[in-house]
Amino acid sequence: MFQDPEHQFVAATVADELAIGLRALGHSRSDIDARVSDLLEQLHLGRLARANPFTLSGGEKRRLSVGTVLATSPAVVFLDEPTFGQDRNTWVDLVRLVTAQLDAGTSVVSVTHDADYLELLGEHHIHLHDVRIEAAA
Repeated sequence: MFQDPEHQFVAATVADELAIGLRALGHSRSDIDARVSDLLEQLHLGRLARANPFTLSGGEKRRLSVGTVLATSPAVVFLDEPTFGQDRNTWVDLVRLVTAQLDAGTSVVSVTHDADYLELLGEHHIHLHDVRIEAAA
């Protein structure tokens, strides 16, 4: 998942954006429809299924980008600031969605400043500190 969700959008509607990976993997139309429907509900994007992804709010774009990554149930997921711009309800739902992926055996690598997200989901932490590199003389 990109830090700027707009950099990964390629479809004309939210629903089509969620379906792209599933189509590319050859899933049946019924499987695609069911998975997209589930994700639209879980991500609170159902009313926006036919909207252009570029017209969404920042938080909606973030949720859509997480959904496009998780749609195909990959073995490893990389998320960059997945909870940025979320209200309490959508934050909780995103955490539940990531938890479900972890429970299914998916490895999730997240880059985040969200201490609550880390406390709930972070099994291993790598803290990056301000490192100053001196220019060679």
